[in-house]
Amino acid sequence: MTEDLGRATPRSPHDDSDYRGDAAIVIKGVEIPVTVEMKGYREPIDGIYRWIGRVGKNERLTAAVGDAKRIRVIVKTPHSAQEAYLGDPDFWDRFRINGKSTPPFAVANDIDADDPDTATA
Repeated sequence: MTEDLGRATPRSPHDDSDYRGDAAIVIKGVEIPVTVEMKGYREPIDGIYRWIGRVGKNERLTAAVGDAKRIRVIVKTPHSAQEAYLGDPDFWDRFRINGKSTPPFAVANDIDADDPDTATA
């Protein structure tokens, strides 16, 4: 929560997203423009960087996925393209998306964050 003239205002759940914006999903060889919201984290038990999120409602994507409950895709952003999985859609027809290792968005390098010559984001 943040303070605004003495009144507490709730934070948006989107404030913690690492990437929100335009992307493309390549599914079955077809590239479909979409909007995405993604967040990543390093899993402390296995040390693998995992990223998750949602793809905005998109009728072309829904038709391409069909009845599949989970399907391998490529997520392309202005930063990079990475393999991921689309899960089944939620109540609002937004598909879950998840991947591991290098994400398709820039990630700050905490190790070198204090050194402007080696910081990566």
